[in-house]
Amino acid sequence: MADWDANVGLLPACRELLDSHPESLRIREQVEALEDAMPDKPGVVVSFCRTIIETTCKTILTDRGVPIDAGWEAPKLISEALKYINLAPRDDGAVDTRLRTGTESLVRGINQIIQGIVTIRNDHGSAAHGADAYSPLLDARYAEILARATDSVVGLLFKTHLRSARRDPLARFRYGEHPDFDEFIDSDFGPFKVLDIPLVASEALFRTDFNGYRDALVRFRQEDADEETGERDNGEATG
Repeated sequence: MADWDANVGLLPACRELLDSHPESLRIREQVEALEDAMPDKPGVVVSFCRTIIETTCKTILTDRGVPIDAGWEAPKLISEALKYINLAPRDDGAVDTRLRTGTESLVRGINQIIQGIVTIRNDHGSAAHGADAYSPLLDARYAEILARATDSVVGLLFKTHLRSARRDPLARFRYGEHPDFDEFIDSDFGPFKVLDIPLVASEALFRTDFNGYRDALVRFRQEDADEETGERDNGEATG
């Protein structure tokens, strides 16, 4: 497709997430393979659309400590992932019912997108089973539409997942994602040295006792939430 411009960026939301999580090597590999396949290998693009969505959903579920059935495919994975992220948050962590109603319609659209990707992948993807060697390739325009839809789905799901994790710490997360808590620890403990090697208290706790670090983080977040609730109630009482 002559009007394809690789410099525009096919997956901006995925790229943004990769910039913030450079250690996510598996999804980086998938994103780069998809972009490299445009426009000459549309079947590869379609196959990686499904793969990226599945990887995103599995990452969300694993981050939240949810067991994943090996037989779950994209539609089931996305429905399970949606159970654990708040797509309609209010500032106090509750659910905005009007926003939730609209979001539910959006989710139904997402599921239709996923099903469309699965159907096209099964018929036209590079991994399609039993395809005739001389069957025509999918038009690159369809591959581009699917790639951009995939990027939108991944951006919505993963950004919402990370945002909600600020109030409810994940079962799996990376050191440095809660800088206010790290600063709270480091202001009371350390710095100290072991064999002349300087150690940061928050990082040492994270690396040696993740569960202890997470339990303390949960208490820290709960105290913050209690303080916010108290301040809001006092403000309403005086107002």
